[in-house]
Amino acid sequence: MANLEIREAIQLSLPGLPDETLASLLESLRVLGVESKKDLQLVREEDLADYLRPIQCKRLISAFKHEEHGTIEEPEPSTSSTSSTLSRPSTRRMLSPNRPLPTNFKVQWDKMPSGIRTAVSSSSRPSAGDRRQLVRLVVEQMREHDVNPSRAICLKVVKSIVREYPRSFTDVLEDGEIIGDGCGSLLMQIKTRVEHVNRNNTLARRRQERNSRSKTAEGGRNMSRGPVDQYGCVRWQPEDLPSGETEETLEDLRRQMLQLYLQEGMAGADRGDLQKWLEITYILQRRFLNGNPPPSISDVKDTWPFLFSQRGLYSHFHLLTNIPILQKLPEAIGRRGHTIMKFFQGHKSNSEVGEVLDAFQEKEENKAMCTILLLLAHFKEPKECIFLQADWSATAADIQRSAQLPSTPLLIVQGETLMKPDAWLLSIEGQVVMGPDNNITNGMAALFASYYNFNLKYLEEAACTLEFVQRGFMGINPQMGSKAASGKVVSRKTGKVVEKKRGAINPRLYTFTQVDGL
Repeated sequence: MANLEIREAIQLSLPGLPDETLASLLESLRVLGVESKKDLQLVREEDLADYLRPIQCKRLISAFKHEEHGTIEEPEPSTSSTSSTLSRPSTRRMLSPNRPLPTNFKVQWDKMPSGIRTAVSSSSRPSAGDRRQLVRLVVEQMREHDVNPSRAICLKVVKSIVREYPRSFTDVLEDGEIIGDGCGSLLMQIKTRVEHVNRNNTLARRRQERNSRSKTAEGGRNMSRGPVDQYGCVRWQPEDLPSGETEETLEDLRRQMLQLYLQEGMAGADRGDLQKWLEITYILQRRFLNGNPPPSISDVKDTWPFLFSQRGLYSHFHLLTNIPILQKLPEAIGRRGHTIMKFFQGHKSNSEVGEVLDAFQEKEENKAMCTILLLLAHFKEPKECIFLQADWSATAADIQRSAQLPSTPLLIVQGETLMKPDAWLLSIEGQVVMGPDNNITNGMAALFASYYNFNLKYLEEAACTLEFVQRGFMGINPQMGSKAASGKVVSRKTGKVVEKKRGAINPRLYTFTQVDGL
C-alpha cells in the first residue's frame, strides 16, 4: 500500500508525467530504499536527475516536503472578483477544465446494479456485463464534478475502489499474483469510457506535451536511453565499483577474458574463474551495453564474447533482474503450463489454438513448447516472430546463409516439428550467437534473457506473448510501462496504420488474464 501512496504523491505533483518515466522513477526510489511516503522527504534532486527535467525535480522535491501533496485539493474559497481569480492560476486547479473532484469523493455504491452490489458483498468478481455498467456509472458520477477527469484523477478513484473491494476488482493471475498495482484493467476501462463520452467535446480535450528527448532519428532506432530499457531491472546501471577494484583492474579482467576466448573459444566459459570474473566486471558490461548510441551485437561479441555463452547470459540476467532464470522459468512453465493447456482445451478461442492442441501428443511432444505456441495462437501472433524451424543437421553457417534472420532475438529450433525439438540455436541481429543445445527450456530462457541483457524492445508482433512470459512466468511485474516498442503500428481492427498508445500494460493481456479467468 505504501507504494501506491508514493505513486499517487508523484502523480499529483506531476500529473502529465508519462507512464514509462513514472515506472522507472518508482523503481529508482525503491532501489534507493524508499519504503514509505515519509521517506520521500529524504530524497534529493540528484536522485531524480536521470528521470526528470530540472524544474520537475524541484517541483517534486518541494512537494515531498509538504504534507498537502497526498491529496487532491479543492479550490480555495475566494471573495475576490472573477478577474482577480483568473490572474492567480493554481497548479492544482488546472488539473481539470471544470473543478477537481472533492477530496472526499466516494463512489455511490447504492446506485450500482444489483449484480455489482451482490459481488462486492460476497467478495466475488462481478460479471463482465455488470463491470461495464459499473464503469459507466462511476464515470457519470465523476463527470458531475469534472467533465474530462485526468488519468491521475481516474487512478485515484480506481485505487479507492480496489482498496475497498480488493477481491472483486484487483487484477490477479490464477495463482493469486497481482498484476502490476492491481488497478490497471479497471483504470483502462474507466479512462477509455471518459475518452469515449468526450469524443465530440473539443473544449474538454487534453493535450499532453511530447518530450522532445524521446524523439527518434528520422527512419532510425531510438538513439536515447529511456525507461523502457530499464523496465523491470534492479541493477540496470550500477555506479559503485566492486570492493577492492579500480577501473584499471576491471579492464585487465576484461582483457583476460577476451584473451581466454581467443585461445579456447566458448569452451573457455567452463573455466572455474569465469563466473567470478563476469560478476566482478558487471559494472563495465552495463556501461558498455547502455552506451548511447547502443552498441551492435557484433560490437558486444567482440568486447564481451562470454555474454553469448549460456553461463554468461544467464548470470548477467540474474544480476540485472535478481531472477535465476534457469530455475524460475522451468518451474513456472511446469506449474502454469498445465493450467493454460487445460484452459484452452475447454476454450478454443480460435482455429489456430485448436490446431496446436490437435498436434500435441503428451508422450511425444514438448509441453513447454506447446504452452508458448498456444499463447502465440491465442493472441494471434505469428510463431515465426519467435521461432524458426530448421533441419536437425543444419549448422549455424547453413542457417545464416539460407534463412533471412531478423534483427530481434529468434529461437531456431532443430527437429521434426517445433513441438519435437532436438536442439536450438539463438540468433540476434541476423547472426547466430548461441547454440546448438538440446534443452529447449534453456533456449526459451536465452531468448527471453537476451531482450533484457541487450536492452531490446519486444517485437510488436509478439509483444503479448512475451509480456505474458515476463509477468506470468518470470514474475517481472512492474506496475507501469511496457517493454513493447512504441510508434506506428497496424490496427488489428481497421488494418490502418495508427500511433500506438503508451499504455500501462497491454490491454489484450488484461483481457486474457481477467475476462478469460487465467
